[in-house]
Amino acid sequence: MADIGGSLRVRVFGADPAHAEREARQLREVLGKIDGVRATFEKGERVAEQQDGAKGAILTPEVVLLVGGGTFTLIRAAIKAWVEVRKSRYARVEFSDGTVSELRGSVSGRELKEIHEQRQNRPEVGP
Repeated sequence: MADIGGSLRVRVFGADPAHAEREARQLREVLGKIDGVRATFEKGERVAEQQDGAKGAILTPEVVLLVGGGTFTLIRAAIKAWVEVRKSRYARVEFSDGTVSELRGSVSGRELKEIHEQRQNRPEVGP
């Protein structure tokens, strides 16, 4: 697939703003290892949250990365691989043409192993 041309907006969600920021930093590191890809935090997103000190204000648990360079196929594959590591991970990729791709985590290998072990330790119940 061709170069993505502009920037993709990648919204990384978390349980709270601090968690979202940690997750976004991890994804930025992953994307930074791809030749020609640049991933930076969108300016103003975190500043607006910090300045709004009103009581009861809802802080959005998301961080926006701007990703440019490289090919869509490679970037999407990297984001998908990163998301799938943990069930709690969720990223929303927004393209300049308005197209949106939502990627959600799945059960990790560790979680699958724990489920399998729990099933093995459960006594058989039968007629």
